[in-house]
Amino acid sequence: MEIRHALGTDAPAVTTLLAELGYPDNDETDVRGRLERWARHPEGAAFVAEADGKVVGVVAVVAIPLLERPGSGGRIVALVVDETRRGSGVGRELVAAAEAEALRLGCDTMEVTSSRHRTAAHAFYRARGYEDRCEQSARFIRPLTA
Repeated sequence: MEIRHALGTDAPAVTTLLAELGYPDNDETDVRGRLERWARHPEGAAFVAEADGKVVGVVAVVAIPLLERPGSGGRIVALVVDETRRGSGVGRELVAAAEAEALRLGCDTMEVTSSRHRTAAHAFYRARGYEDRCEQSARFIRPLTA
């Protein structure tokens, strides 16, 4: 298995992976554009796991500059592994690549959000040393309109 930077040409496979993650309304053209945008992002990156010539996982990570203290915090924006490859180490390798990139970008922490119904994902993150801190802070979201 190889972990490498995602390319626009990975869009068909990444589109399928995003559908597995619960986002079936993605169009390959749109995903291609997003992957190309990630490739140019100065403080983030998207990586894919490739095995036997097939993309079997994807992760995107971004560094967020902090105001309250020096440095940046890393955030895994998306992580999904082909359902037939889960439990085989693909996710672990992708998270390691995201963490290495976050360190390279000057981050001293890493965060990830995960829907409450994804209990297997929560166990995966806990096994990697991540702590669920939802009782310490709330997450608020508001759509923006022009």
